[in-house]
Amino acid sequence: MPPLREGKRLEFIKVKPKEQAYYSVMVTYLPFIFLKTLISTNFMVSRKRFLQLSALSAGALLIPSYFFSKTTSSPQNLLTNDDVNTLLKSAKAFCKEKKWAKAKGKYEQIISSRPQEARAYDGLRRCIFQKPKQESAYIQILENAVQQYPNNKELKQRLYSQYIKMATGNKKVSRLKNKDLLSVAQNKLSELAAQHPGDQTLQHQLAKVNKLISFNAGEIHHKKNSQVKQQHKQNQKLFKARFDHLTNGELTSKLTLLKNKPYKKERENHIRELYLILIKRNIKNHDAAQAMQLAKEYHNLYPKDRSAVYWTRRLAKQKRDFLTLLSIEEKNHQLKQNFWSAASYYNAAKKNQPSNTLKLQQLLSEMEQKKTDENQEFIILCKKIDFYLQQNQTTEAENNINSLLKKKSGIRNTSVIDAVNVLVIKYLKKTNQENLTQKFLYLVINAKDLTTSSDPWEQKIAQLNQNRNFSQSSHLQKLQKFLNKI
Repeated sequence: MPPLREGKRLEFIKVKPKEQAYYSVMVTYLPFIFLKTLISTNFMVSRKRFLQLSALSAGALLIPSYFFSKTTSSPQNLLTNDDVNTLLKSAKAFCKEKKWAKAKGKYEQIISSRPQEARAYDGLRRCIFQKPKQESAYIQILENAVQQYPNNKELKQRLYSQYIKMATGNKKVSRLKNKDLLSVAQNKLSELAAQHPGDQTLQHQLAKVNKLISFNAGEIHHKKNSQVKQQHKQNQKLFKARFDHLTNGELTSKLTLLKNKPYKKERENHIRELYLILIKRNIKNHDAAQAMQLAKEYHNLYPKDRSAVYWTRRLAKQKRDFLTLLSIEEKNHQLKQNFWSAASYYNAAKKNQPSNTLKLQQLLSEMEQKKTDENQEFIILCKKIDFYLQQNQTTEAENNINSLLKKKSGIRNTSVIDAVNVLVIKYLKKTNQENLTQKFLYLVINAKDLTTSSDPWEQKIAQLNQNRNFSQSSHLQKLQKFLNKI
């Protein structure tokens, strides 16, 4: 039999299920075994002794239920704080893998054991809301919990927060619950805040609901409510500016601290954000070298990140560091293996290794294989023409230019028109047709009057530019700049 514990009242120490079974069997059957032994050995027993042993055996049948019914509990009721934390982590892992049913089971296990564990209700909410129209079901769960534990502040906060979300979001459900659910939340939060005057979270929640009521958020839909939309924009600005008070040195220290911590996926977005803030600050302060150093670190950490590739590429081009640019684009193409990565790699290789024709041809071939639409086909054709001109293959270049001019004749897209214009200018320059390059801008501006020109090149250039949009002068300025350059 387990020993007794000293205290205000005597209680039996909790016994494991296996030990419980052992004690139960021993206490129940030991007197019978002893009695049988006496009889089998012909040991003479008096009538008094026999009755004592029989009473002991009968009483033993009641002993296990008395001793163990109060001392043993189901495994759920024996959850410690560590057990709860472990289950929460396990459920969170299931959520990341989108195994919502398993995650929900873990949260429900915690709630059945610890009905006042507010964190479990947060996780359960996420699982329940994977299906549409579950607001009422979740509200009911919280209301039942608050009704059962009226002194639990955290559960009440979650319930009233859900009231606010329903009142400003799902009008249909909020009308079913209460016509003025926002006011209900305000009154309840006011009472709770009065009971806990030192709780800043409660004060913030109360201030939020007061502001929403002043904006008529419970009556006007948030997409049509100008005050709510303005507040949302203001909150976004404040969130973006939350690091503005920190110096570059403080931000760098914060970044280093985060990087030195054990890897955690949730930390990646924070690290990325700090890198981007530091890069932009250094560019603004005209410290391109430091910005480039940070961009390289960022790219080494997250080579697949678009922002990392963008800023490293941009700064490398700005510094005319084509070796770094080539290295970045090569790594990017190895990881992504798509049309656009091949196109960027081709551009970098052309600038850093223009004589490596084998590499350029290989990349053109890869782009040909990976193209998926007409726009990509146009880009490939432009790059092929440029490659032929670079290799002095003017006949191939002319044939492709004529094909391109025929396809794009009369289009309105100014960017595409100027991409073809640049190739035509390069061809005319390569074939020493200086008279056409010198008056090229004139041909573009007066294209509508020259579509029937007797000169074949003038006619083709005019037909390409006849529907050009002149509303944006920047396109014409870029073309003039390119003409001046060559």
